[in-house]
Parts: sequence; structure tokens; C-alpha cells
Amino acid sequence: MRVHSSLCGLALLPILFAYSALAQSSPTPYDSVDPLIGTAGGGNTFPGATLPFGMVQWSPDTNTDAWYKYDEMQLYGFSLTHISGAGCPLYGDFAVMPTLDALTASPGTKFAPLAFDRRDEQAHPGYYAVTLTNGVHVELTVADRAGIARFTFPQGADVRMLINAGSSANSIPSANENPRDHEAFGNHIEVNPDGSFSGWTRAGRFCGSDSHYKLFVAGRFNKSQKSSSLWQDDSPASKSASGKHTGAWFDFGKEREILLKVGVSFVSEAGARANLEKEIPDWDFEHVHQKARDTWSALLNRVAVEGGTGDQRKIFYTGVYHSFLSPNLFSDEDGQYMGFDDKPHSLAGTRQKAQYANFSDWDIYRNTVQWQALFEPERESDMMQALVNDAEQSGWLPRWPAANDVTYVMGGDSPVALLSSSYAFGAQNFDTSKALDYMVKAGTQPGIGPHHESERPFLAEYLKAGYTPVDKDHIAASRTLEYASDDFAIAQFAKAVGREDVYTRFLKQSENWKTLVDPETHWIRPRNGDGSWMAGFDPERSTPKRYAGAGEGGDQMGFEEGNTYQYSFMIPFDYPALFAAMGGDKVVEPRLDHFFTALRCWGKPCFNIENEPDFVTPYAYVFLGKPWKTQEVVTRIGQETFKAAPDGIPGNDDLGATSGVYVWNALGFYPAIPGVGGVVLGTPMFDKATLQLAGGRTVLISREGEGIYVQQVMLDGISYPNAWLPISKIHAGMNQLHFKMSAEPDTQRGTAPEDRPPAFR
Repeated sequence: MRVHSSLCGLALLPILFAYSALAQSSPTPYDSVDPLIGTAGGGNTFPGATLPFGMVQWSPDTNTDAWYKYDEMQLYGFSLTHISGAGCPLYGDFAVMPTLDALTASPGTKFAPLAFDRRDEQAHPGYYAVTLTNGVHVELTVADRAGIARFTFPQGADVRMLINAGSSANSIPSANENPRDHEAFGNHIEVNPDGSFSGWTRAGRFCGSDSHYKLFVAGRFNKSQKSSSLWQDDSPASKSASGKHTGAWFDFGKEREILLKVGVSFVSEAGARANLEKEIPDWDFEHVHQKARDTWSALLNRVAVEGGTGDQRKIFYTGVYHSFLSPNLFSDEDGQYMGFDDKPHSLAGTRQKAQYANFSDWDIYRNTVQWQALFEPERESDMMQALVNDAEQSGWLPRWPAANDVTYVMGGDSPVALLSSSYAFGAQNFDTSKALDYMVKAGTQPGIGPHHESERPFLAEYLKAGYTPVDKDHIAASRTLEYASDDFAIAQFAKAVGREDVYTRFLKQSENWKTLVDPETHWIRPRNGDGSWMAGFDPERSTPKRYAGAGEGGDQMGFEEGNTYQYSFMIPFDYPALFAAMGGDKVVEPRLDHFFTALRCWGKPCFNIENEPDFVTPYAYVFLGKPWKTQEVVTRIGQETFKAAPDGIPGNDDLGATSGVYVWNALGFYPAIPGVGGVVLGTPMFDKATLQLAGGRTVLISREGEGIYVQQVMLDGISYPNAWLPISKIHAGMNQLHFKMSAEPDTQRGTAPEDRPPAFR
């Protein structure tokens, strides 16, 4: 998803931060992770403390969008909730700010930021620390649904704390606020007789959508305050405050150290308190910190690489870390969660251990859910069941759901691809029958869901003509290609669960991309509702543009965040037929060569690592019988577009999807086809990589020889000439995938039709 930031392309300073005392002299996977990678240049990651798939992400915010931007040297607070690498602001709830100043005016309408120095900043998985220029040292660490902070103040200073209940991103109400959301964008906070505080916030509107969520918070200090007060916009309040901008101010006198622990819940204040007391019952900050470190170490240690440079390992392990940040826990420790019907539900008596939220489906279906399913199939199964639960409560599978609402961000019907790909890679413990029912409904029944939107807009036109018309839909061509991919994923899922009738129908429907192959240019070209081709189509200039005056960097009409070059190859499930429709291999190869002359671009006929539709395209060469060209391109991507620096992620990370490109490519393969359990082989970066997958499966990937070009692949000691590796070949015990490398390309290996990835229709 395209970045919504003005910082893209900014040349920024290198990372300046010290490792904590826990760091070891020999870097472990844990110590190789750098949460500051991706905090500049449009990456939009956050550096704060969280656990794998945790509900709490306690992190600093350098602006009122609840984002952390590396070149912004001021903090608006440390808020409790974030998502990693999205292109639009979301969450940033209940920011905490230590201060030495007295409260002489309400911060309700102007929350003054505090400065800090990068040299006094530390970031590790599950831990964040910084010393502010006012001398206050801040440390954050977390459990799943709660967190604890330690604030060390200068000797003799006046110790104050601000709790900003109105810090949420997008907290300003829209002019046409939905009447049913009478609490929308409001918040509430109260100070209890024992000195604790509680409250809630209602925010949302991710990427301009009509979506909302409500978060409850319960917090407690380890010291008694001398006084406290509340604010409501520009006015003081007494025991509680409700409105658009509210918060609380606490005075602790001359205390040297203050601890604060906070629990959150999307169900109730009682749920937030219960989560806090269950997960952090005492005041042992170091114990919570060590548990967070141990949790991350146990997960990260399942991926061990040797060789490569220090920067390559840092980028790789940070990418692995990013791939385990979302989706996020959404149910309380007692199994209660808020449903898409705005009613509380319970997981008691079900197979599901937890409910999850925040699925950037258009992004993560391409490589992230496959990774998660290989390592954490039970947790991934719960995530897929969460989508089924959402559908049961709202009537439709949710497209890019945030919390318990649907945002409808991006085209396509991507939740079906999540379900299908997760199942294909081993996450199969969810209600597959109901999942398929909702997948079929989405692909066959035009209808209206929440917020009067559709899971598949223009479905009636797509079913009738085989495409959505560009005179009605400005992203018609890219939407058609996404729907075709979704239909293919449904077909594969149906086949896997024994529904041959559904498989046959949707496999045929997945051929709809063919309706947009222009017989004149042999590119994907938008069409009008009357069947005519869009006028002015020029693939080399990416015209006409969707918006007048957009310039050469603008999107081409009919395509979402891209153009025909960047979308035409986005159907790997049917590459042989696509290549034939384009005019054959001899036409396709020079097109791909031209496409990869640049690796980062918008609005031009070249590859764009900054956006998801292009992620798979380097592997098109393998299907073409030219695997050495794939090996060249993925090596360039790793060397030229990723860096071990704050601006080191090219474009948005989109909840781990962009990081996933680096991780998969570095290991030497990629999950190219949605809904199919297998990978296309590329070229490994590291001398050795050991993956401890679920089910007692270990994959040892090794390489010998210099250079990037693959000469031979051995699977468990036997020559393996095929470029496609099914997941079914990975058995319990040790699996050895060995690459013999050379500095010169082998232009014979992988050229034979039988050695290319198989056809799936």
C-alpha cells in the first residue's frame, strides 16, 4: 500500500543507539533485530515494546498521527497501541508523558511535545528506552495485553505524569458522523479513589474509512500522588472528563522513580483491569522485561542464519521480527472479545484460543501468512477462525479489518486469499466449511455489507462480462486481476477440502483476466462497460492517468497504485497462459528485462519494490525458463533497496509484507502462488539457514561455492532439478536443501518445461 507521508526518499542519519546491558558479545537473532529499521523514509514501523502478535504496542510518537518518524526530534508521548508499517494513521491510544512542569494550562487542545536525543535511545524486541532532554529516563516493556513503564526522574525534580486520553490518531470527528456512532471519536478518563485511572477512547477512520473501534484502559502507579487533576478540551474537570480531548495530570512530588502499569481491552474497563492483574500482577519491571526477551528469543531462535554480512543479518532478522507483529490479539485473557456486531462474544467452548484483529489482507496474502502458518499453524488457524467469526457477525468476510470493523482499504477480495494460503501452508484448524461458504458468497452474490460497502464492488459486472468496467470503476483492471487471483485461491481451497463443484466453478472464473488482454498491445488493458477498450492506452508512458495533472508519477487509469506493467504479471497462477497471450516467451523476456531496469518507481513502466503487486514478478523468469535472471534480480533487490538504517525499508512495510520479500528471497525461495502450498526456488543469501518449523520439521538450507547463480539443487542428498518445491515434501525431522553456486549463470538449468513450476489448472 502506498505511503501517505512526505518523508519518502529523505536521506536520513544512520542509526545511533546503544544495545542494552542484556546484549551479548556474540549477536543472537534477538540481538540482531533492530526495531528502528523502517522508522523513516515511509516505512512507518514503530520501535516500541510489543510481543509477537500482542495487543499492546507501547511506543513513542513523534507526531500527532501516532507515527514515529526518525528525523522528528520531539515526542508527543508514549501511546499504547500501534500497527507496523501501514500507509495511514491508526491507534496511538492513551499516550503517557512524563514532565517536570506544573499544569498551568489545559493541554487538551495543544499538547506540547518534549525533545529527545537519538544517542540516548535503545530499542529491542519487547523493550524500548530513551532519555528525554529534560532528564527523564523512560523504559517500556510489555506482556500480551498489558505493559509496564519505569520513569526515572532527575534528582530533586518535580515529578509529574500526563495521561492523554485524546491522543488517538484520526480523533477529530467527521462532519457527517454516523448517527449510530454517538460516541465516535470521543474519550473518557477518570481518576479513582485509590489513585488509579481508567477510561476509554473511540477512534478509527483508517485511511478515511468509516470504521471505528473502542478501546478501554486501566492504569495504576506504584506511588501515591500528592495531587491530580483532569482536563476536558480547554477546561479543567474534577473526577472524570469526557469529550474529544481529555486527560489526567498527576503530581508525585520529589519521587525519584515512578512505575506505571496499564492494561487494555476492546471489551470493557473490567476486562482491561483483569488483563493487567493477570499478566502483570506485581511491580517487577525486570521480570516482565526478561519474559518479553525470552518470548521473542524463543521465536526468533527458530530461524538461524550463518554467513552474509552483519547488515544482511540485521535486515533479515528485523524482517523476521516484523513478520510476527500482526495480526494482533483482540480477545481478553478470559476469552471475551467485541464482535463485528458490536456485541461481546466468548471463545469458551470453542476450539479457538484467541481472537485476532488487524489484517492488512491485500498486503500480507502475498508472503506473510504463509510464513506464519509454517512456524505458528495453531495461532494462524485462530487468526483464520477470527475472520470466519467476523463474517458470521457481519454477514461478509471483512476486507482489511481493523479492530472489530471493516475498512475496505485496497481493491480485491483478499481475505479469501488469506484463508486459502494459510490452509495451504499448514494452518488448517479452523471451520473450513463455513470459511468456504463465505468465500463462495463473496464470489457469487453481489451484496452490501457494513457501512453500505461491498466485499466485492462491481461483482455483478465482473460475473456478467468477466471484468469490471473502467467507465464505472477507476481501478477496474487491477480489481479484475485481484478478483481472478481470489477466484483461483478459492478454487484451490475448495479442492483441498473436497468441494470439486466449487473448485471447477472458481477455477474457470479465475480465467477472467483473459478478458482484459488487449489484442493490439498484448498488455492488460481496461475496458468499458460496452466492451470497447479504454482510449489513449499507452503502456510505455503509463497513460492515460487516473487523475488530471498527476504527472508522470501518477497511476494509470484502471489501476490502483500502479500501471499495466506493474499489474500484468500479477497472476503467477496462470503464467504459461499469460505468456502465450502476450505473444510467447520471446516477447515476454525482453518485457521483463525492460521492467527490471529500475527497482523503485511510481507511474512508470518499471518494477516497484515499494508496492505489493510487483513482489512476485522477479520469479516470472523462473516460469519463463530463465531462473538465472530471477537470481540476478532478487540479489539486486536485496543489495540496492534494503538497508540496515531507519530508511532501510523501501516503502511501507504494510504489517510485514515488504520485510517478507527480503526474508523469503534471502532464504532462496518465495511463496509465489496464492492458495498453493509451495515455493519457487531462487538464490540463497546466507551460507546456512536452519528453520525449525512446526510439526517437528527442520529445514536446513545451505550453499557452497561463490556467486549468486545456482548450478544444482540437492534435496536430502538427491539432485532436484525442478524450480518448484511443494510444502508437502517437507517431512518431519531434518530436511536438507543444498544449493551449489557459481559466479557464472547456468543458462541450461531450469529451461526444460518439466523443470519449471507446474501448471495449476
